[in-house]
Amino acid sequence: MRKISFIIFSLTCIFLMNNSVYSQGWVIEESNNSITYIGDGWIKSLPDDMDEMPMTSMYNPGSNLIIMINENDMTYAKGSADDYCNAMKTMMREMNMQMPAEQKKMMDEMIAQEKAKPAPKVTVETSNGGSVAGYNTTKYSIKVDGELFEEKWISNDASLNDLIRMMNETMDMTINIAGCSVPDEVFLKNAPEFSETYKNVERAGIELKNVSYEYGSGESGTDVVNLQKEDLSPDEFEVPGDYSEISFDELIISMAGM
Repeated sequence: MRKISFIIFSLTCIFLMNNSVYSQGWVIEESNNSITYIGDGWIKSLPDDMDEMPMTSMYNPGSNLIIMINENDMTYAKGSADDYCNAMKTMMREMNMQMPAEQKKMMDEMIAQEKAKPAPKVTVETSNGGSVAGYNTTKYSIKVDGELFEEKWISNDASLNDLIRMMNETMDMTINIAGCSVPDEVFLKNAPEFSETYKNVERAGIELKNVSYEYGSGESGTDVVNLQKEDLSPDEFEVPGDYSEISFDELIISMAGM
C-alpha cells in the first residue's frame, strides 16, 4: 500500500510540474519559415529567412508591453506603446532638425500633396475561399477606387475564437504605434490599410493567406502552412539571459542604421 501511495504521489507531482511549466498556446508557421507564438497573453513573431536585420517582436496588449529584440546585436528594448511612440517622435524631430533645407522643402511639398488628395474609396467583395492550412476561409477581395488592391483568405472558425481576440487586441496596439511612425498623419489617412473598411476585414478572423496587387501583378504575402495548438514553455516569451537591455531610442537608431 505504501509503495502504491508513493507511485500515485510521484505521478501527481510530475503532472503538476508539467502543467505549471507548460501551457497551451498557438503556433503559426508560414511558408517563408517565419513563426508566431501566441500564449500567456503574448504574441511573439520571429523573423523570416529573408530578413536582413532579424528582429523578434513581442506584444502583450493586456499589459501594454512591447519587447523588440535585435537578434544581430543580441540587444532588446522593453516598454509600453507610449514609450515606443515617444522614442519614434524623438528620432523624427532630430531627423527634421538635421535635414538639409532642400530635403525639408521636398518633404513639406509631399505632405501638402498628400493633404490635397481625397481619401481612397475602399470596398470589399467576399467569396468562398476554400480550405487553407486545414481551416475553412472566406476570401476578401479588397478594391481601392475600383482597382483590385489585395486578396485575403480569412478564417473565423469557432476553434480560433481566443486567437482572433488576441490578434485583434494586438492589431489595435500596432495601429496606434503606426501613427507615431509617419512624418504626418495624412499618410495614414491616404493609406488603404488604415481605412475602417480594411481594418474591419482584418478583424474578421485569422488571416491565413494574402496576395497584394498594389504594384500590379499579385505578390504573395502571408502564407500559413500550419496553425495549431501546442504546449508552450513560459521561456518562449522571455528574452535570452545573455542579451543586453537598451532603450527604445537606441534600438530605433540601430534599426535605422544611424
